[in-house]
Amino acid sequence: ESKDHIIAKYGWIYWNFLVACTCTLQLGASIQSLVYYSILLPAQILDLVGDEKKGSYLGLLMLGGGIIAIVSPPLIGMISDRHSSRFGRRRPYIVGGILLNAGALISMGFAGDNGSEGEAGTNATPWNVALLIISFILICFGYNLMVTAFNATVFENPIVPKDMFGTSSGIIGALSILGFGIGTALGTMVTPFGYVSTYVVLAVLTSIAGFITVCTYKEERSDGYEVLPQGRVESGSQSYVSVSSSELNDEDDMLIIADSVSHAETKTESEAQVRVRRFEKLSWKVFVKNLADMWSPFKIHDFRWVFISRLFIQMGVYTVQEFLFYWVEDIIPMEGLSTATETSFLFIPVGLTAFISALVVGKLSDALGGKRKVFLFWSCMTMALLSILLSVTESYVIAMIIFAFFGFAIGVFMSLDYAIVCDVLPDDEHVARNLGVWHISIVLPQLFAAPLAGVILDAFQKLGKQTGVGNLGYIVLFVSTAFYFIVAALLFKKTYCDTFFL
Repeated sequence: ESKDHIIAKYGWIYWNFLVACTCTLQLGASIQSLVYYSILLPAQILDLVGDEKKGSYLGLLMLGGGIIAIVSPPLIGMISDRHSSRFGRRRPYIVGGILLNAGALISMGFAGDNGSEGEAGTNATPWNVALLIISFILICFGYNLMVTAFNATVFENPIVPKDMFGTSSGIIGALSILGFGIGTALGTMVTPFGYVSTYVVLAVLTSIAGFITVCTYKEERSDGYEVLPQGRVESGSQSYVSVSSSELNDEDDMLIIADSVSHAETKTESEAQVRVRRFEKLSWKVFVKNLADMWSPFKIHDFRWVFISRLFIQMGVYTVQEFLFYWVEDIIPMEGLSTATETSFLFIPVGLTAFISALVVGKLSDALGGKRKVFLFWSCMTMALLSILLSVTESYVIAMIIFAFFGFAIGVFMSLDYAIVCDVLPDDEHVARNLGVWHISIVLPQLFAAPLAGVILDAFQKLGKQTGVGNLGYIVLFVSTAFYFIVAALLFKKTYCDTFFL
């Protein structure tokens, strides 16, 4: 349906509400990604194994989780694309992921107490460690299962036409930022209430958010066929069948199309004419064929450059994020405030400004005919400039101001993150698989950005002490972050998805 028809049918305010409801899973995923990986897991490992072993345990778990996050989304997406079910292709995987994730989160809470029975490092038993590792693996699988299937719904959402991808993406970006804020608040529960209670609350929040998406996302059943709306862009390689109104069954007004190989597909259709696409149902032959073709999206010019650009942006983001705590402690400490509190306060202006820009820029890009590159280019260049300013900043107040502007810039990126990948997806037959491949651009920086930044920081801090420049390590760290953002900005210009200038 066109934008005008959608707005006339639902109204602008109600449409925004509906899109937000279909995307609330992103809210839950953002809550979990912040509080679990940034607060709960590191603290729990410290309590279990102590200070001396915390780094190695956390590093090994994150490495294993990264491998799962690289391998599983494309495979899950490929299977989901070929799934045949009366409930659709995506919802069964979203529901399965929600339940697995929630159960594993709750079991994670029982893997160790937060020091109530002794000092940090004295609570570890083979049972605790085994439960923690098993729960962690199941959380990784459950999280990737529900998120991979959800990502496909963003592209396939029937109430979001192509010329409203920017607005929809902006809503998702705003939900992500809101989730980070809720996750930060949830992290304060650990000390007074313990791990079990915190994990239960986290499991409940993510499950509620996920099931709102499941209940509000309208998905057709996928018993081997998919009904496409009239006027939707079609791939020339697909096979389509036109069906006239005379072929509708007068008795029950159901459209029945049978195939000698596939099961019959039954659909209610009120329009006089529909188009039906038949796709291959999943089999071992189809699985192996698609597995061999897994990386074919990189053959598409725009998809390839959007992937690489996003990878460099995430390299910059994780370089700042992972070492911000140490930078605050070493460069801009404030008397009377803990480093954790100072660091948390820095995220307040980031969240506020990012939330505003995420909502505004997505809609603006749609109003300008789907312009994305110009916003993403200047977003990256702005973050590069601000990173350089942070490298020479020694004032907490100035840092707060810089972070407010940083929030505007990162909010622009988050508002268009989904929109630009939806613009460049090579086809609509392998949506979940291709988005699973795209998801790797987040995971790879998680694996490599922090270790590389750690080497840079330690080496240049040591050199700085020898040369009298005490914060040399942080200067080089922020300059390297600026380099990542500049490279991302330049690579965005290589895409053909829209013209660069307004």
